[in-house]
Amino acid sequence: MATNEKGAISVSDKKRKTSQWVMRGSIFVASICMILLFLSGMAKIHSRVQSPSHYHAKEIENRVHKPDVFDMQRIELELAQQHIEYLASLFKIRNQANNSLNQYHQEVDNWGKKHQYYDFYNGVTYPLNYEYDRKQGFGLENDEAVNQSHTMHEYQNALKRIYANLMHLHAMEADYTDTTAWNNPHASDLRLMRYYHLTGQVVIVSFIEQACRVYRDGKLIKAFLITSGRLGDASPAGIWQISRRRWHTVFRSHVPVGSPNWYPDTPINYAMEYHTGGYYLHDSWWRAYYGRGTNFPHYDPAGEEFAGTGSHGCINLSLWDAAWLYANTGYGTMVVTY
Repeated sequence: MATNEKGAISVSDKKRKTSQWVMRGSIFVASICMILLFLSGMAKIHSRVQSPSHYHAKEIENRVHKPDVFDMQRIELELAQQHIEYLASLFKIRNQANNSLNQYHQEVDNWGKKHQYYDFYNGVTYPLNYEYDRKQGFGLENDEAVNQSHTMHEYQNALKRIYANLMHLHAMEADYTDTTAWNNPHASDLRLMRYYHLTGQVVIVSFIEQACRVYRDGKLIKAFLITSGRLGDASPAGIWQISRRRWHTVFRSHVPVGSPNWYPDTPINYAMEYHTGGYYLHDSWWRAYYGRGTNFPHYDPAGEEFAGTGSHGCINLSLWDAAWLYANTGYGTMVVTY
């Protein structure tokens, strides 16, 4: 009996232990499966969270590196249209510059033929506006400005130059018919000062009158008779400013003896450079006459070699007038010539 009970107990214990191991194994397997399911779920959640930005980045990348064919065509068409519009604008302003240049030269030629100075001294007739002519004056600089232009900016600058020269030419033409005395304010002076918005001290030179007038805030304070550049050595028309001052100096020619523009070493008392290249307002002690006609060949009782014609481009004044101008102007003083 005991043996049978023990044997029964032994069999029962074995079955119970086997059942426990099976249960434990099932629980372990179930736990592993749950862990795997949990990790799989987290991966899916992570994929859902990350995928929008990921796909957006891919979309941007595709746009940058693999643009749509129609987008490329649209961009190329826009660039082509912009280039066509630029060329059309460039063509338009080039024509405008050339037309304005032709208008300028035509007006200079026509007015010069109708308004001339007959020189009784040598019997020769001279155009009164030779300073603007392309052969005897500075008109050729307008041609160079237009011919050397290639961009919109360059053509715009050339047009500004032509318009400014036309403005000064019109001032000369108006001054020709002005009967106001040379030592009184002139309408052309005032018009140019308004055009350039000039205030303070302003020196204005009239080639027609061979006169210089000094204004302060639009009021005339002093006037002189002058002699400007001769035919072929014209004084430049425009707006400038005094950039150099020389006192008791010597002017020396930069061309060799025998050249038409040569002159001997010349002592100068008061000199104010108003344009680069050696264009000065200065005294000319070798002259006795100033005023109308002195820029052309004439008789001068001083008897000096260079007294009987115009200057080499400078504005000549008497010694006392040059001294006053030197004392009453400074660096930056505006100078308008027409």
